[in-house]
Amino acid sequence: MMPATAEDDLQALVAEGELLWTRSADPGNPVACATCHRDPAKTRGWAASFPKFKPLPPPHSRVMTLLQANAEAVERHYRLHDPLPAATAITAFLTAQGAGVPISPGISDGQPIFPARMEQLAVSVGRGGRLYANRCGQCHHASTVAPSLTAFPRVVSGRVESLEGFLERHQSLGHSLTWDGPAIGDLMAYLASQMAGRPVGLPTYRASQEAREGS
Repeated sequence: MMPATAEDDLQALVAEGELLWTRSADPGNPVACATCHRDPAKTRGWAASFPKFKPLPPPHSRVMTLLQANAEAVERHYRLHDPLPAATAITAFLTAQGAGVPISPGISDGQPIFPARMEQLAVSVGRGGRLYANRCGQCHHASTVAPSLTAFPRVVSGRVESLEGFLERHQSLGHSLTWDGPAIGDLMAYLASQMAGRPVGLPTYRASQEAREGS
């Protein structure tokens, strides 16, 4: 038997995310993500539209990454003590589904645009730019780091890693950041603003899926 490759590991992560998308991890809860969001054509652009401003109940409204939004939904609906693993798998699934869709933070194809939310996203991008300059800019130019948005989630040596988690662990100047905190949302909003119009990554799974559907 051939040893598993990073591509195999990623395929497995995406498949896990697809299962979690269609079936609740809580045996007492029949409602899953796909219960309400069942049309793949309408969810394919989700990954490209993050980070975006999420109007959560005050005072929690803020700009969130796709992983953060998924974690919030998983915790609320699936009632998992630690929502991160399931949210990361679902994020990988949605990112794979959206491979090739142009990145458009705050804007989902076919969905209305709310100017107030876009204004809040622009404010977040500004905060993220200042944060990047203070924490990262001495060693990493934003134009070379921003493309990494399209390479996550990923599996490295069997370990699942989100960009939020990588940024949380990355050594830099200043106070530490948490993967689910607003500062990470601002930082990724800034990086995503550098990538507008570029395609979402994780193309391997979607290509293999289309090949299976066409066979």
